[in-house]
Amino acid sequence: MGNYLTTEVWAQLFLSAHDRQRIIEFAVKYFGLKPKVFVRNMHITVYYARRPMPGVTALSEPVAVVIPAADTRFMVMAPGGENPKPHLDPGKKKVGIRIHKKSNALTKIMEYRNRLIKFESVRVLGSRSPSTNWKNAFGARHFQPHMAVLFPGSGIDKDLRLMGEPFRQQIGDLTFDRFEIDVVTKSAENPLYPRNPIKPTIKEKISAP
Repeated sequence: MGNYLTTEVWAQLFLSAHDRQRIIEFAVKYFGLKPKVFVRNMHITVYYARRPMPGVTALSEPVAVVIPAADTRFMVMAPGGENPKPHLDPGKKKVGIRIHKKSNALTKIMEYRNRLIKFESVRVLGSRSPSTNWKNAFGARHFQPHMAVLFPGSGIDKDLRLMGEPFRQQIGDLTFDRFEIDVVTKSAENPLYPRNPIKPTIKEKISAP
């Protein structure tokens, strides 16, 4: 098979470094987790596409999206991981938090998501149905805002409520202070993560208002 290029578009809200550190300090103090098990760039992916999207270029901009910890629930980052299952051991799997559907913060998250959805032309979608607030044209069928927090092997207790309940009570607001769009080109010879995003030049800045 000859070499070929594929393009992916990622739009993500990044948690502030300050709040990431607060999460680490909380979990280390009360649950004995090691700092090395925490995801480095905690973020919510608000949109993903496996096609070039004319009109969308890479960007990075400061934002202030606030999500109360009370609006989150811990989950295993695997299909069906929202609820406890015998075959999903949180201590061995990646663990994160999801934002529940009654959160007022979803309005702001959807604003950033819709900045990308509006570029889903027939050329981009092909035979796919367009994305909506809760359905994706690419990737997982259903959109559920979530953020990975712990790498696999963290050793967290099987009952995520033991960490989730005090997390919601003590952490307060989580602030996401950066929004990024990455336009990623991959080759068949080197398709693996980490991605190699095409960063914006001054002329390219903010093309997806």
